[in-house]
Amino acid sequence: MSAELLDAGPVTQARAALESPTSTLPQLLRALAVLEREPAQRTVRLGVSAAVTVDLLGIHLRRHGLLAGTRLEVFQGNHDDPIGDVERFVADGVDHLVLLPFFDDLLPSLEAQLPGLPESTVDALEDRVRLRYRLALERAGGMAAVFVGGFHRSGAPADVSGRDVVAVAVDRFNAALREEVARFPNTRFLDTEDVLAAVGRAAAFDPRFWFRAKAPYTGTYLDELARRVTAAARGFGAHYLKVLALDCDGTLWGGVLGEDGPHGIALDPHDHPGNVFWRVQHLIAGLRRQGVVLCLVTKNNPEDVDEVFAGHPGMVLRDEDLVVKKVGWADKPSSIRELAAELGVGLDSIAFLDDSSFECEAVRQQLPMVTTVQVPSVLSDYPRVLGRLAELLVAGGVTDESRDKTEQYRRRARAQALQAQAVDHESYLRSLQLTVELRRDERADAPRVSELSQKSNQFNLTTRRYGVADVERLMGSDRHTVYSLVVGDRFGSAGLTGAVVVRWDADVADVESFFLSCRVLGRGIETAIWPLVVADAVGRGARELRASFLPTAKNAQVAEFYDRLGLRLDTASEDGARTYSVGTADFTTPVPEWIEMTHAG
Repeated sequence: MSAELLDAGPVTQARAALESPTSTLPQLLRALAVLEREPAQRTVRLGVSAAVTVDLLGIHLRRHGLLAGTRLEVFQGNHDDPIGDVERFVADGVDHLVLLPFFDDLLPSLEAQLPGLPESTVDALEDRVRLRYRLALERAGGMAAVFVGGFHRSGAPADVSGRDVVAVAVDRFNAALREEVARFPNTRFLDTEDVLAAVGRAAAFDPRFWFRAKAPYTGTYLDELARRVTAAARGFGAHYLKVLALDCDGTLWGGVLGEDGPHGIALDPHDHPGNVFWRVQHLIAGLRRQGVVLCLVTKNNPEDVDEVFAGHPGMVLRDEDLVVKKVGWADKPSSIRELAAELGVGLDSIAFLDDSSFECEAVRQQLPMVTTVQVPSVLSDYPRVLGRLAELLVAGGVTDESRDKTEQYRRRARAQALQAQAVDHESYLRSLQLTVELRRDERADAPRVSELSQKSNQFNLTTRRYGVADVERLMGSDRHTVYSLVVGDRFGSAGLTGAVVVRWDADVADVESFFLSCRVLGRGIETAIWPLVVADAVGRGARELRASFLPTAKNAQVAEFYDRLGLRLDTASEDGARTYSVGTADFTTPVPEWIEMTHAG
């Protein structure tokens, strides 16, 4: 440990130990003991159910959870009992689940047996695997997220082609497991073969402990698996990055545009270092197709940058891939603040990529909530570093509704341009030709409603987070209605951008949740839906509408929303929480005249 760290406090030392890839197990345990005593914003319960002994996995999951901003309580299951484990975890209020089958233990030393087994035995084994994990996943349907590890082989193939009977069987069983996982919207498949490839077979397995204690994995393998689970869970809900802000010189191409000129920068796919940047641009373009919003934050002459994007033969990214460009000579923290304001997103939704240590440190110091990543000094590491960043941006998966945000944010920009031309705000809103469709309990909307509940922070009255299974359960309940809002304007559809969850309790309609995407705020949509919701309440015999506001660090802008909507303040606590009510017969807030409302479902 460096002298500087020795002089630091115990929390700083513990954090450094968690971040260091060379920390020993005793060092990790001491660091966890220190950091888990600190106040935590989030605590998540996670269960691990494995066909083999993986006790060390819990330590590494706790490690990566803390690095992501979440304290984990890890519950270890019994040996090879996925159905029983899930039932116990559900009873204990476990939020997340990791299921880890193991191919070589489906039968004793299956890999050695397999060449001599009849096909009927293999068929029966596959049927057993399917049924077993299907039943386990059915019982885990109410959990926030389930991660199922795939099968992999333990021994090396004798055939140099690698396609021996074991490889064929592993592929077959993985295909079966993927099919079962696809049945459940709260469940994701983890490619453990890729984890094994990344770590290396020799570093992943310890045959001594496999034969003695059914514990095949080393700490190296389990640490990488834990890191990937944490990334796939977006830090177990601690982060949700949406925007990638990109520098240009040394980030999208080699060289300095202002010195080397458009024809002197390095972007040739056949020569180093241009081939590295060309590959990286393809990876970034893939992120855009998966729903990441791309922007520029660079110190350059705008005309020079436009020329490169418009005409350089090595450019993969084009102007139409970008939503906002901050090209000029302003300091980068200021440009990123402006970028967030234009997009209407929080700074903690932004990842910033730059090659300059000076610029990266400036952003880290002034905007610590931004995820700042520096291009590595060893350029051949750049694609790998970008891959790690990509895990934070898209690892949690995306719905079709949110897959390509570029055009959605471009429509927002066009609407803002129209606003600048309008005589007054109401004229502007009328010119948008806004439409809002309010849908009731539409099962196909459940993944997007869940995703919005996880992402929406600024306009979120109670900030309750829902998994897909939670939304489906509410949609199927006689005591609840889930309303989803589909918004459009003259520039096209903004898609499903909000939801309301109402609980029906005798003659009371209680609003459990109301959240909207920041992309549609300020247009009257937040008030337009309520006359239709209240009409539903009257139709169900409700005489009173109740609602709550629960404060967070990010939703202060809606603290008085229900006051503005015309509800009566009933209680206000010292922490800022408020409750409201209004008689359904007394609710008079109209739909704004510039919005066309439809009510479906």
